[in-house]
Amino acid sequence: MQRNEGVVAPPDEGSDLIALALSGGGARAMAFHLGCLRALHDLGILQQISTITAVSGGSVLAGLYCSHPGDFESFEAKVREVLRVGFVKPALRQAFTSTDGLKAIGYATAIMAERSVALIARLALKLFRRPAQNDQWPNAAPFLRKVSRTTILRNTFSKTFDGCLLRSLRKDRPRLIVIACELRAKAAFYFTAESLHCWRYGSASSEGVELADAVVASAAYPAALPAVDQRMSFTKGGKEGIHRITLTDGGVYDNLGLAPLWPDRDHNVSLEVQKHERIIACRAGYALEVTEPASIWASRMGAAFESIFARAQNLAVKRLFDLTEAGKLKGFLLPYLGQQDHNLRFATKNMVTREVAAGYPTNFNAMDKIWIERLVRRGEQIVHALVKEQWQDPAVRRTCEPVKAE
Repeated sequence: MQRNEGVVAPPDEGSDLIALALSGGGARAMAFHLGCLRALHDLGILQQISTITAVSGGSVLAGLYCSHPGDFESFEAKVREVLRVGFVKPALRQAFTSTDGLKAIGYATAIMAERSVALIARLALKLFRRPAQNDQWPNAAPFLRKVSRTTILRNTFSKTFDGCLLRSLRKDRPRLIVIACELRAKAAFYFTAESLHCWRYGSASSEGVELADAVVASAAYPAALPAVDQRMSFTKGGKEGIHRITLTDGGVYDNLGLAPLWPDRDHNVSLEVQKHERIIACRAGYALEVTEPASIWASRMGAAFESIFARAQNLAVKRLFDLTEAGKLKGFLLPYLGQQDHNLRFATKNMVTREVAAGYPTNFNAMDKIWIERLVRRGEQIVHALVKEQWQDPAVRRTCEPVKAE
């Protein structure tokens, strides 16, 4: 099969609209999803995709794909280089070689002191039955956390994306929707080239917003990185208002990135997204394993979090089956890193097995070449196997016809 380098196949008239969802998972997700994109590209499917939704590590890869000026081969080379370098060391280097590190420590110290005083004040108000409003002190901090480990990582992302603005994303690539979680509203927060959106607040302008702003909000894992703390002007129902937002990892709300793609969403309140007949949901996680008894508080909380997290993802996958069975989707693919290999009808003899690809953690550290190739290859092989097995009806075969290089 020849690579279709630089060739963008125009959608066939009457062909199904396809969306691609890229899950979270740090650098592991970037590598696995790169393999999925490589296979989709070679099959001519990637060129037919109209929307990409992405979370955390998936948003880094999607951001690179939708902003990188070169062809697919140069995009892949760029991603591999980014994976080899990672984001942790460059972020640490910036923290120690600029004033950002000291500013981050200063803000963290101030927040800790202020929240300690606020706790005492809340207890006193409760004792005297005079509760404060949610948006006022002591419930709300009186200042924004403008510099933190998250903003330092954001600047590292900005260099990776060459300062690309959301409005400067490539027009010949799919519409990109980066998903974060807004902690005050407990709701999804969407970044697109056209606007920013949260159903609680409405829409905000994307003017001047960098791709790095969207990606770092989507990737700010709450156990390790502070939330993005900002005030924005939103418009809802024709009325404008200023709202404080605190954004954290999109995986907290929807780690598979499927929420914007459900065909029965109400666009009167939610972000308007084109309806798609088929969805490709790339999942870069592993199945849960039986572990030691959760006998202390920390292990109990960790096990509880993993249980809820896994259940939420499994319910999202089940909904794909339910929507297909109900005729609201024509079909879907679920390339899954933790795929049970014996269930693949068309697994290749040189398959990177589930066991070999298991165990890489969720982080943004530098990845060695062996792991890069291992995860990329597995994503590529699984997509080829699933397309051959599940998308062989005539309507899809026309879309999946490989495009030969000119």
